[in-house]
Amino acid sequence: MVADGMLGNGHVVGGQLGNRQLGDGQLGNRQLGDGSEPAIAFESATKHYGRQVGIDGLTLTVAVGEIVGLLGPNGAGKTTALRMLLGLLHPTSGRALIEGEDVTTAGPRLRACVGYLPGTLELYGNLTGRRLLDYFARLRRQDCGAQARILADRLDLDLSRHVHDLSRGNKQKLGVVQAFMHQPRILVLDEPTSGLDPLVQREFEELLREHRAAGGSVLLSSHVLSEVEHLADRVAILEGGCLLALQTVDALRSRALRSLELDFPQPIDAKAFTDIPGVMSATANANILTCEVIGEETELIRRSVELGVRSIRSHEPTLEEAFLALVNGGDPNAAHHREQVLA
Repeated sequence: MVADGMLGNGHVVGGQLGNRQLGDGQLGNRQLGDGSEPAIAFESATKHYGRQVGIDGLTLTVAVGEIVGLLGPNGAGKTTALRMLLGLLHPTSGRALIEGEDVTTAGPRLRACVGYLPGTLELYGNLTGRRLLDYFARLRRQDCGAQARILADRLDLDLSRHVHDLSRGNKQKLGVVQAFMHQPRILVLDEPTSGLDPLVQREFEELLREHRAAGGSVLLSSHVLSEVEHLADRVAILEGGCLLALQTVDALRSRALRSLELDFPQPIDAKAFTDIPGVMSATANANILTCEVIGEETELIRRSVELGVRSIRSHEPTLEEAFLALVNGGDPNAAHHREQVLA
């Protein structure tokens, strides 16, 4: 038990995440990496608010030691999915599971392995950061003092100040500390870098990498697509409560329109390339051919080699471009997203 009003100096469960290692390979007193169950699973999870659909038949897993980014436009169902996973919302049908257990029937033991940062963070303004973290630690019946201090130092957070005096960014830092300080096996994070400056965002990303390296799992909802692009092993895209795609970043990029510039030793006729599958447009300027392509480039490259191509320059799409292609219908496969989830 943590003493009232102070961050204790007791044992920190599972090693030293804040020192960039967890020496015993454990988070939350459980050996990781056996792969017996996904860390997180949604099984045909559906949530209706009257006639409105929050999420519709969501099937998604997050493996042990994996970071999955959750993307989608406003109202896509991201926060509904996260709140269902925490047991804050009960599904209309289907299930949400943590380590194989249904969250609607699971007890405190299972919930103790989860760290949660909500998208809208409400904190007790009359407490100092230190007292607030003490309060959360007592609720968890854990001594998180040493770990909380390490995290606060890394995020440059002054725990002696009252919450009502903190800027939005510093309140967000406090939310990050409370989510990480008990060294949970699973992190559920809703817009975690909102309000953080770039240097702190970089440190936060390092915390996530350390968590994954220690065998922890993360479900991360974010509007910062570059953040998801750098961190996520896979990306799930929601639209209208449905899963539009679940793929690696590279696989998602391959579905977006990208530009190739091909240099030939002689003037080239663009018409020789317009019939190639995946080539959406082809224009020629003397010996330079510019093609916009979706999908495989194999046939385009083969024909270019036959015509003596000297060099090829590819302008790869970002995750943001891939995301917009999907949700705006730029991907020719997107029309089938309600019938098929791409994995």
